[in-house]
Amino acid sequence: MAPDAIANPQRDYVFVVNPTGANGRTEQQWKKMLPELKLRLGKDCNICEALTTGPTHAVEIAREAVRNGAAAVVAVGGDGTLHEVLNGFFEDGMPVQSREGYSGPRTALGLIPMGTGSDLARCFGWKSNDKLEAIHRIVKDRRRRIDVGRVQLPDDKVDRYFLNVASLHLSAKAGHIASMYKRFGNLCYVIGALKAFRSHENRDLRTRLFLHSIGGASGMVIIR
Repeated sequence: MAPDAIANPQRDYVFVVNPTGANGRTEQQWKKMLPELKLRLGKDCNICEALTTGPTHAVEIAREAVRNGAAAVVAVGGDGTLHEVLNGFFEDGMPVQSREGYSGPRTALGLIPMGTGSDLARCFGWKSNDKLEAIHRIVKDRRRRIDVGRVQLPDDKVDRYFLNVASLHLSAKAGHIASMYKRFGNLCYVIGALKAFRSHENRDLRTRLFLHSIGGASGMVIIR
């Protein structure tokens, strides 16, 4: 374990699991890897399992975990679960702070890729649905900073945060359609792309780009 984990043996590792991810396969795979995870990690920290019950629930779980000073919040699922967990680290345009009385290391974001799509995992060269690799990565607890993007829409009161990619118009529409066909596995992305192309219309778009630090840092901490 990393020094932070050893120095804080009772800190929580909160695993946010989307039980419906990949047509229910995410929950099945999670149950299979949980005993091994407890065996290798449980002696050093508290393993907290949190199953989501619907849209944005992962945001609420992650936000509360950060406020409670958790060592890490780990998204167990695909890109959608990761997106919600990431957004739980922020509120009202600022990083969520732990409650008074805790001054330890910042809460890290972790990922166990088990969804239909795992784009961030591919960026890091991680194997999706490889439980042994995922457990090894979490137990080693190596951390680094990663940049976070922030999207503000004129008619949306809630900011959106993202890590490696943000899509809009055609690609976003294809992704939205693909989410309706997850039962077909990776084929859903082909279906989404074809349906999006069929109804595609060019539109004018105006954007403004700002580069600044969030809360005095260039990004957030992620387990690698």
